[in-house]
This record gives sequence, structure tokens and C-alpha cells, in this order.
Amino acid sequence: MDLFEALKLKKACRDYTREQVAQADVDKLVYALGRAPTASNRPYRHCIVVDDPAVIKAIRQISPSLLADPPLLIIIFTDMTVALDKVGEVGERCSLVDAGAAGENVLLAATALGLGSQFTMIAAMAGVQTILGLPAHCRIDLIIPIGTPAPSAKSVKQHKAANQVYHNRYGVLR
Repeated sequence: MDLFEALKLKKACRDYTREQVAQADVDKLVYALGRAPTASNRPYRHCIVVDDPAVIKAIRQISPSLLADPPLLIIIFTDMTVALDKVGEVGERCSLVDAGAAGENVLLAATALGLGSQFTMIAAMAGVQTILGLPAHCRIDLIIPIGTPAPSAKSVKQHKAANQVYHNRYGVLR
């Protein structure tokens, strides 16, 4: 599948089968994540691949925005010590942008592999950090549920007017 086909087909998925994601597909998702840039090319972004149903259940219990019950979670997080030491104060903001880029790569790769996925907000970061054993200097940026979409899954597509495009200056629609 080429990039533009994946962009066309990508949509949020909140209902999955219990089928496990094949290890080869997990490897491709992690590869896609790693292809996203980081500020100053510093290694502060990391991920945790979660496929243990008990860990997924524990995260779901304290994270109300995680509506899905997926067989796989990819948690993207930033080592804030490295981000701040190597990039400076701007590292805090840059790392959020970089995590979003990595997350989008994962979503596009999932689409190309025929998997469903979505971004999820993290309301209970301290609790999720505890469940995952993350030290305090690590900030969770994204939780991405992934799996085979259930036949009953209703897809949520982005509203077409969500992104206005202007030409040369604000107010001049393209």
C-alpha cells in the first residue's frame, strides 16, 4: 500500500477482535515509529510494546479515554532527562511534536498492515507510569491501541473541514 492510499484509508478504530497482532507486524510498527525524527537527532523517544492482557486491562481501568479493548498497545514516551540535557528547554516542546510524528507513522503503518489504531489521551499518567514501571523522569506521550478491527467496528473519520488550507496568507482559501 502506498502512502496516499494509507492516508485515505486511515481512521480511528475503537473495536477490535481478540486476535493477537503478529510479531512481524509488531516489528514493522516499531520500525515505523523509529523512522520519525527527534529534535537534534537525540535518542530521547522510546516505546513500550504491551501485549499482556492483564497490563492492558490495568491501563484501561485507570485511563477512561482508552475506550478500546485491543490486543496490543504501543506506548510512546520521552526520557525528559535526555530531552532537556541534549536539546535544552525547547526539548520539552520538541519531544511532544516528535512523539506525534512517531505516532502518526505507527497509525499509517497499522493501516498499511490492515490493522486498526487510534491516538489516546493520557489522563492518568502517574498511574500508567506505575503500571509500566517507568521512572519519574519519563513522560508518556501517547498510548496507541492496535489490533484487527472487529466486523462491527464503526470507523471515525476526520471531519473534512477540520483543516483549513490558506494560500499565501490567512483568510485566502486555497
